[in-house]
Amino acid sequence: MASAASNLSTLFGNQVFEDVMVFVDDEHSLGICRAAAGSIGFSADAVQDGGITEALNRIEPGHSPKKVVVDISRSLDPEGDITRLVRKMGPTNHLIVIGTSNDVMVFRRMMSLGAHDYLVKPLTTELFSDAVENVDRQAAAVQTAQSGKLTVVIGVRGGTGASTIATNLAWIMANEEKLPAALLDLDLHFGTSTLSLDVESGGGFREALENPHRLDKLFLDSAITKAGDRLAVLGTEEPIEEFVDVNPDSIDALIGEISQDYSQIIVDLPRHLLPTQGALLASADTVVLVSDQTLAGIRDINRITQAMTSLSTKGRIVKVISRVGSERATQVAKADFQKALEEPAEYFVPEDAKTLTVCANAGKSIPTVNAKGPITRVLRQLAADLSGYEEPRKKGLFGLLKKSGKSEG
Repeated sequence: MASAASNLSTLFGNQVFEDVMVFVDDEHSLGICRAAAGSIGFSADAVQDGGITEALNRIEPGHSPKKVVVDISRSLDPEGDITRLVRKMGPTNHLIVIGTSNDVMVFRRMMSLGAHDYLVKPLTTELFSDAVENVDRQAAAVQTAQSGKLTVVIGVRGGTGASTIATNLAWIMANEEKLPAALLDLDLHFGTSTLSLDVESGGGFREALENPHRLDKLFLDSAITKAGDRLAVLGTEEPIEEFVDVNPDSIDALIGEISQDYSQIIVDLPRHLLPTQGALLASADTVVLVSDQTLAGIRDINRITQAMTSLSTKGRIVKVISRVGSERATQVAKADFQKALEEPAEYFVPEDAKTLTVCANAGKSIPTVNAKGPITRVLRQLAADLSGYEEPRKKGLFGLLKKSGKSEG
């Protein structure tokens, strides 16, 4: 936050800071916020007394800090005051509200009015610091597309091979496309990404998900397992009897931190987490829905496609049909399957039990075991589609002939 202490402007003799300003209504909160200011990179002078009333007096349209923290404890019309402040701040700045009510309905009302977060008194330095820093983390997650791609892979039903596809897409991007890639396996109890790549689970993944305020580059590096020079893996095998309390902000925080070092991020998202991951789906460049070619697959891929609208998905949706083969007894004919989908599937991954068995037993990627097989060919096409990778043109006469042959085909 190099510009955190700089002044945006001076209005009526009062300084308005560019990055953060805080307006609270009691001495305890004033002390907490000023104590935390230095550790998260802004001036203690940016913390002011007076609550939201002072914020409304100080901030004018076009002269708003990027982040404003306001106390509504003494406001006679908190909803009206928040509405007026949000209008002054504009759509690109972020508001954090402090109040005394611990009612979830109050939290939801603050969000609907345009607040980014709602904090309940009494404040602690940890609570305050985490809220302010999380604004930057979430902004980084939303902007991942500027430096790379965020892909979320979802199996629309069990046994479709979605985790296998996610793992091998990340491996291809890192090892064949030579792009720095990260694989996040969010099946915290039964995930297979580390097993499939024959690497140990990182020790800090669960803690990062439960305590995003602890997340920084050093902590993330300790949680990551490397599967080669360019592939980072975040996965875990938590005890089945233990519930993992994933903080709603933790996925955004993770992606914001990871995107600084990895241009391709693949998230293996179990379908039962869909209702809780609206922010992740909203920031994804692509959501890959993996189904098998069955009647149940038709039902589930259509249902989840419809749900993407209410889950705020803005990116492209790619439908992948896996485990396709004549030996699959319950398989629907391809023409009938495509006709039954609201939008046709784009990729069909063939069944290859022999290759997959070797991969599972050896902890190796599909291209490593079967470099020229049909299953590998489809996965490479899909990986290039998702990452935007273009194979370098070969120089010389052979390359020209190959290019000419492609264009004629």
